[in-house]
Amino acid sequence: MKNTIDTYMGSKHFQLNNVTEGVYAAISVPGTGSVGNAAIIDLGDKTLVVDTFTTIKAAEDLHEAAIRLTGKPVSYVINTHWHSDHTSGNQVFTPKAEILSTSTTRNIMANFGKNRLEQQLKNPEPIYKAMEEIKEKIKKEKDEKLKKEMEWENASDREYMQFLPQMVYTLPTITFEQKMSIHGSDRTVQLITYGGGHTQSDTFVYFPEEKLAVMGDLVLSKHHPVMIDGNPQEWINILGRVELLDIETIVPGHGKVCSMKELHEVKGYINDIMELVSEAVEKKKSIDDIFIPQTYQDWSFTTYFRSNLKKVYDLFTKPL
Repeated sequence: MKNTIDTYMGSKHFQLNNVTEGVYAAISVPGTGSVGNAAIIDLGDKTLVVDTFTTIKAAEDLHEAAIRLTGKPVSYVINTHWHSDHTSGNQVFTPKAEILSTSTTRNIMANFGKNRLEQQLKNPEPIYKAMEEIKEKIKKEKDEKLKKEMEWENASDREYMQFLPQMVYTLPTITFEQKMSIHGSDRTVQLITYGGGHTQSDTFVYFPEEKLAVMGDLVLSKHHPVMIDGNPQEWINILGRVELLDIETIVPGHGKVCSMKELHEVKGYINDIMELVSEAVEKKKSIDDIFIPQTYQDWSFTTYFRSNLKKVYDLFTKPL
């Protein structure tokens, strides 16, 4: 593990952070097409990458960074969950690397994810139309924070569409159910799933000796958690189990490298959303009247606050 960040010239898509010796966080730069974070891990005799960004170009830069930093080809890629900002760059790493996920994540990718890309390739017009609609909304938006986030989203969408014709949906080649260890000559990492919270199945990568975890979107740093495909109560339960592990440093799915403090903040956020919606349902009030609590007003992913409220509302009010 002799190489350093200095060996890599850099990328517009992410900023490299040397978390500990041989572990590098690739923190997404907003509006560049990476969208989610990734990580590069030097196992000694092998190199492992966690998640692969939204666009081919961002993934190519990640691949180059991994080789330069570790001096070895990438042997393994972990998909923490099925969302495209963590899986769309998979094709860049094959066939040399094995791609790993839970069996549930692979099943979703093999069906919903693959079909969605096929539809996008066959008929990209709905995406272009949505991008134009966002452009019009940006012109009218008076909230500068929200306007900037919408501009970042639109810029990332443009980059995604630029590379869409080259995309080949690439599925995991190895799956596991609950836990799997990868042993390198210098370190061992554990792939762990406690089920689904953010999505139907979420994996995190645990480094017991370094007291470190790459958490995927189970933990976000100063970003609204994305609950649209999630199970809020299970998410809280999963984070409760993660709290029992010996972890000090976290590479989150979005935002800067953080600590258990941010994990506790995510738990607090989900609890707050559930309480706000529960109170509105009980008092027969509209969730449209719920505003972002002061604690979360500076967080990114502002637009997800509304969709999170709706997700929880639908769960609370669906027929038994």
